[in-house]
Amino acid sequence: MQRSDNTSTHRIIIHIDFDYFFAQCEEIKRPEIKDKPVVVCIYSGRTKESGVVSTCNYIARKYGVKSGISIKIAKAKLAQVSQAVFLPSDIKHYSEKSDNAMTLIRDFLDNYSLSATSSIVFQPIKCVKFEYIGLDECFVEVTEKADFDFAKAKELANNLKKQIRKETGLTCSMGIAPNKLIAKIASDLQKPDGMTIVEPDEAKNFISKCNVDKIPGIGPKTTAKLLEMGIRTGGELSAFGLFRLIDAFGKKYATYLYKSGQGIDNEPVKSRGSAKQIGRIITLKRDISQTTSEIDGELEYICKSVYKMALDQNVIFRNIGILLILNNLDNITRSKSLKTHSRDFHELYSSVKSILNETLNNYPNIKVRRLGIKLSDLKDNEGQNTMLNFINNNIINTKTK
Repeated sequence: MQRSDNTSTHRIIIHIDFDYFFAQCEEIKRPEIKDKPVVVCIYSGRTKESGVVSTCNYIARKYGVKSGISIKIAKAKLAQVSQAVFLPSDIKHYSEKSDNAMTLIRDFLDNYSLSATSSIVFQPIKCVKFEYIGLDECFVEVTEKADFDFAKAKELANNLKKQIRKETGLTCSMGIAPNKLIAKIASDLQKPDGMTIVEPDEAKNFISKCNVDKIPGIGPKTTAKLLEMGIRTGGELSAFGLFRLIDAFGKKYATYLYKSGQGIDNEPVKSRGSAKQIGRIITLKRDISQTTSEIDGELEYICKSVYKMALDQNVIFRNIGILLILNNLDNITRSKSLKTHSRDFHELYSSVKSILNETLNNYPNIKVRRLGIKLSDLKDNEGQNTMLNFINNNIINTKTK
């Protein structure tokens, strides 16, 4: 859909959902298990088999293993599979992997545009809305970035999928639609590593054919009740009538059900609460194992980029961290806490350089492919402008490369 003027009646929203996320993280960490049934478990500690399945890969799912069943049942289903792998969940590792991927998504989309010839061009323009949902999913709105065009949004999404896989090893499934409701449903239709596009003129027909249990916010109990009322699909839900739904579910929830059945969702893509951290990741011109004049230039560039984010959000920082993503996709994180919160660029740059030098000296055989900088322990800058702030504000305007 091409834009005819400066406005559009439709948004373009992408729901990004990482496939079997916890189990996929384990496969990336342990490549030797990729072709085996992998089950990630939450152990209760009472016995060796007490607890539940958190997630599993698609190989394990072929045997009937799924999230929420007991570990004992999962093992019974895989009893005849000698190579089945059961692993305890490692939330810290999954959180780091998720954080790397989410940062990559924001950074890629903030700097991505399509030229008239559809070749990829990177520009420091921010017009993408990002909403973090959980470790394995997020929404992004790319309406303006894709020039109100679903074909361009598809090209953008395909390039993003390739970049995520290249830089993190993760596959993801995407739904592209005019609202969050349909985008989320669409992302689940062609897993794993799939993409489903629902354009505005297809939205109502799309939702009308969906089973009600596919609609976000409709759980097993509601599904059972709707089935008793003869409602199986979104179309039947919409045709049932709002007032009859209110009698059964109350006004607020019935209104949601009725609108969902028509594919209506006006909820914006928005950040949830204040940012806990800000950061930026770049791909280095070449893999590095020690600092050089070349890496110094890239280091200064990324420091200025992150520093500008802090200025734009009017926050000061206390914790400074670096992230090194290696050529084998392993990662190393190191950080330093300042004595007090700061808004000093020179303190940021010198701290990052010190942390990086120390880390590379401690790991002399690594090859670093991507470098990230993160600022955390943030708080609003409530102080008045000073000459130092004025100087720092102008640092970011200095050409670095």
